[in-house]
Amino acid sequence: MKKPLVRVTLLESFRRYISGDYAYVDEQSVIDNITKKFEGNDYTRIGTAFHSIVETGKPICEVVQEGERHFTYYNKDKVEHVPCGRKFVYDGGEVVLDIPQCKVALEYRNEHIEAFHEVREYKDLGRAVVTGCADMIDGIEIRDIKTKYSTVSADDYINSCQWKYYLELFEADTFHFDLFVFEDYNKDKHKGDVRGLKLSRINPPITCYRYPQMENDNKALLNCFMDWVEYRNLLCYLPTVETNG
Repeated sequence: MKKPLVRVTLLESFRRYISGDYAYVDEQSVIDNITKKFEGNDYTRIGTAFHSIVETGKPICEVVQEGERHFTYYNKDKVEHVPCGRKFVYDGGEVVLDIPQCKVALEYRNEHIEAFHEVREYKDLGRAVVTGCADMIDGIEIRDIKTKYSTVSADDYINSCQWKYYLELFEADTFHFDLFVFEDYNKDKHKGDVRGLKLSRINPPITCYRYPQMENDNKALLNCFMDWVEYRNLLCYLPTVETNG
């Protein structure tokens, strides 16, 4: 039989909406996540570039020479020097990282050189099949890479449902959020070119562990989500997969 397929990222978006703790996540944004195709943006493209270095060590890119960045500051045209770097193209947009930033990604890769990357898993949780893709499986632990552009709140990760579902999906006990912050990033000024910004790794990582009621909490959130989907007549927008029961 066929069942709806639900991504963990969608469940996390829904959790943030019903929590009321995130002003930028409302019901319409969750509906858009279900009904509209995500086109990507500068944030996601920068993250993809960083991930590609961690995953492959030698991603497809091209050399960019040092130059100038032109931007507006208090309605005045400004120019600043930017170092050489590497340009990546994803989702129809460009990302440029400088060499020190690329080295941060390579150093992290070398710490987990035996890890498996981009591993997807599925599990039937009753009313739907839940799926998630782990950035890294390192031994018996899961690691998730987050590139950030502003102040980091540990509660955002501790309270998330991502790690709970991933520990269930991959039958693991330990989940690490590895955070990398582009300091002083300004989306209007930098867009996808982050050369010259310090890229800082947050140590220690935010680590979460399996607990006795975790699977029950996962199923409860999924059921709440499915109730909402049916109430809003959104079930037809969820993809389906074949299951054994």
